[in-house]
Amino acid sequence: MTLDLLGYRGKTVAVTGAATGMGREAAELLVALGAEVHAMDIAPVDLPVAQALRVDLSDPASIDAAVAQLPERVECLFGCAGISAMYLGRSFSPVHVNLVNFVGPRHLVESLVPRIPQGGAIALIASMSGSAWRDKLAKIDELLATPDFASAKRWLEDHADDPEVLGGDPRLNMNYRFSKEALVTYMKRRTWALAERHIRINTLSPGLTVTPMMSSFDAISQTGDPDLKVIWPAVGRPSDPREQAEALLFLNSDMARYVSGVDLLSDYGYRVREQLGLPTAIEEIKQFQEA
Repeated sequence: MTLDLLGYRGKTVAVTGAATGMGREAAELLVALGAEVHAMDIAPVDLPVAQALRVDLSDPASIDAAVAQLPERVECLFGCAGISAMYLGRSFSPVHVNLVNFVGPRHLVESLVPRIPQGGAIALIASMSGSAWRDKLAKIDELLATPDFASAKRWLEDHADDPEVLGGDPRLNMNYRFSKEALVTYMKRRTWALAERHIRINTLSPGLTVTPMMSSFDAISQTGDPDLKVIWPAVGRPSDPREQAEALLFLNSDMARYVSGVDLLSDYGYRVREQLGLPTAIEEIKQFQEA
């Protein structure tokens, strides 16, 4: 008899960002583990999933159309979609980045919560760059107080030049950072109410990972360091997307059934430097730019 410690066999799950990177790895693993996988992405998904739905997270109508095609019972949601200001040869505005990385995922989560049964779980991919969410809590809570997609978009547009939100030096990718800080804060703000319904919610904050987005970070930072070795952890390499997908699957698995409200760092100890008062990734990139 084969043990099913993760508990995905026979479960109905939804995965965003399933076409590439960590989302693709997560969807592939879930299929192998016997889950019924409903994949969502703006790009085509070429995996043997139950269904592949096109969804644009910057468009609430697109999200609603995808939700309408999902099963009435979704036991786990994996939020893996995300972009930066430059991605796959395209440029995106700071507002658009935050719509895709936070506002759209929030809209999707809230749309699906009524379909998640007791014992269900939500895991969202944030980033180690979202670590300073406490420093921006007042601003983030203003965004979280917006009741819907349209009002959140208006708030972002009103704060497009605010250096604490979407403004500041574009080379430091602060608008991407804000979107991930907002995602972590949203997860923590929702934890208690969802726990009352026996639904868990967590975020995964990966360190530097070899995905299609990695080269865009160099283009944005203008460091001339395409591998971004300036912020590699002490282990001497960035992570592989499969390693991050495995950590994400753990968060929604039966093995983590008492874990909720956690932002799990998966950076091989990189942010320990920040916690010990050593230079942060942003500070190291600044130093690299000035060298």
